[in-house]
Amino acid sequence: MGSDGFRFVEFPWREGEPDACRERLCSEPTNDPIYVECAIEGASFVQGDAPTSDEIVVMAYNVERGLNTYAQIEALGGDLSIPSPDVILMSEADRGCERTGCRNTAREWARALSMNYVYGVEFVELPRWWSPGGGGPLRRRCEHGNAILSRYPLGNVRLIRYAVNRSWHSWWQRLLRVGQPRLGGRMAMSADVKVGKRYLRVYSVHFESKGSQVYRPAQAAELAQDGLSSPHGAVIGGDMNCGEYKTDLADGSATDGVTQALLARGYADAHAAVPASERSTTRSGYPIDLIFGREAGFSDAGIGSETVWGELSDHLPVWAHVRLG
Repeated sequence: MGSDGFRFVEFPWREGEPDACRERLCSEPTNDPIYVECAIEGASFVQGDAPTSDEIVVMAYNVERGLNTYAQIEALGGDLSIPSPDVILMSEADRGCERTGCRNTAREWARALSMNYVYGVEFVELPRWWSPGGGGPLRRRCEHGNAILSRYPLGNVRLIRYAVNRSWHSWWQRLLRVGQPRLGGRMAMSADVKVGKRYLRVYSVHFESKGSQVYRPAQAAELAQDGLSSPHGAVIGGDMNCGEYKTDLADGSATDGVTQALLARGYADAHAAVPASERSTTRSGYPIDLIFGREAGFSDAGIGSETVWGELSDHLPVWAHVRLG
């Protein structure tokens, strides 16, 4: 334990191969359909120690469930415009779902890239006749969530289910098997990354997509405040669903509650130097996939090419070089 009270406890990596089709991380809720009890899954595929450095590359990517997992991994290896990531903040990763071939998306990425990974469940997806966004029906429940992948050790891992949250559970949708009936609620995965003798706290996020500006700003403020408790730098990255940020970038206004919650607490936008006209990360033209950090400087940042990544997910990956304190 350091003089500041910080102690790094590495995640207890699981041995053996989990059966994502049958082994569930979440238990059936007894009272609240949002705050379900879910275990965190994690394993290490690292081969040897990664070189120490005072700067690492962090990438955030909404993989759209993992519908194109193999093509995405192949694209990452072939896209020279994206530096090889040391940490990946992944959102919308399926685990054991029919619509994505019952694969364990985050685990397959980690294995292919020789990385550590930790995965937490955002939603328990309930049976339905068809899946909005593609992928076919779900005849049995499965899991969907966020992950952190890293070439470096991960410790102090937490699943943070936001205090201000929206229920996606509907008894009539569950009964009729229509829409997106779900248990659980929006969450973030948090971990400390150990790079030599330096540390960086990272958060893989997926803020609420529906409802008013009530949910997203509160979720951003909760994580930003959590990051202030870290004795070292913190980076928050992922799908923030903050479409209002497009207007702020275009005219210099400050209307978006998510980014304002981060900026007000000392976080900086890694892509601030990128022209507003080049910030889109979605097919709808909105810059909602973001990386923000405090006490962790950004020396460079970019967005994956539409030509390479446009057909592989409904989001583009974003990346940044992060200087460690």
